[in-house]
Amino acid sequence: DRRMMLRFFDQVLIREASHLRRDVRILREDGTYTWTRVNVMVRDFRPEDGIIDMVCVNYDITELKETERKLIAARDKAEELDRLKSAFLANMSHEIRTPLNAIVGFSNLLSMVEDKEEMLEYAGIIEINTELLLQLINDILDMSKIESGMYDFHVTQVDANQLMSEVEQVARLRIRTDEVSLSFAERLPQCVFHTDKNRLIQVLTNLVVNAIKFTSQGEIQIGYRLQDAHTLYFYVSDTGCGMSAEQCEHVFERFVKYNTFIQGTGLGLSICKMIIEKLGGEIGVQSESGKGSVFWFTLPYRASASL
Repeated sequence: DRRMMLRFFDQVLIREASHLRRDVRILREDGTYTWTRVNVMVRDFRPEDGIIDMVCVNYDITELKETERKLIAARDKAEELDRLKSAFLANMSHEIRTPLNAIVGFSNLLSMVEDKEEMLEYAGIIEINTELLLQLINDILDMSKIESGMYDFHVTQVDANQLMSEVEQVARLRIRTDEVSLSFAERLPQCVFHTDKNRLIQVLTNLVVNAIKFTSQGEIQIGYRLQDAHTLYFYVSDTGCGMSAEQCEHVFERFVKYNTFIQGTGLGLSICKMIIEKLGGEIGVQSESGKGSVFWFTLPYRASASL
């Protein structure tokens, strides 16, 4: 802003400018600044007689600029919300219609078939799509509750080793092949801390289920360790198909699915991110295409007495 004013004075001296109307910032001693509307006009220009007479009227427009900034921010937010609403409705229309069409279509066919094997196949397809539709509805309700602040978080003492063992046992039942192993690979000798047990199980289960979906052979490992004196680091690693760097950047966004042939709503990781952030932690992923992934998150750690 200073350079602009000095340039104006230089232009006045060579008769290239005679007036100026600009909004400039006036820097204060405390490092803050105010906005001022400067109005300058050359009233008498006779440098040969030693006279250059200018009149300047300034207005403090700091409040006006702040109002303008808020209005722009509100407009941008409204436009973004409108865009997100349109994208959400478009995605919801597709995600709900897909399993619903399968349920309706195969339910109609079920009454027409006589072969028992074919009947069981159709019933299985209906069951899978019913579960998918129910999961989609639950995910949407969870996401809506979290965003509106109505999602219940109950912080209690949690034994990390016991919780991780429970997740491990349940996850083993989901693995349908002998070519994939799952292990609780890393732990502390003892770790009791404060968090929401149910939400932590929800996040870990979601990450493990994702790992199972995308790992056809190899191993899946879950574990945790102290990142520092006040932070616990949890992870779920796999030897699955992995992701590119660009995919990693968007994997926690809503309705993101990189394999449309695998069952899922595309909301699970987004909900995980929201839960972890509500619990005061961070979540992320490290992955390389064809070499597996490591999904991780951190939680605040405050040691508790043993349960």
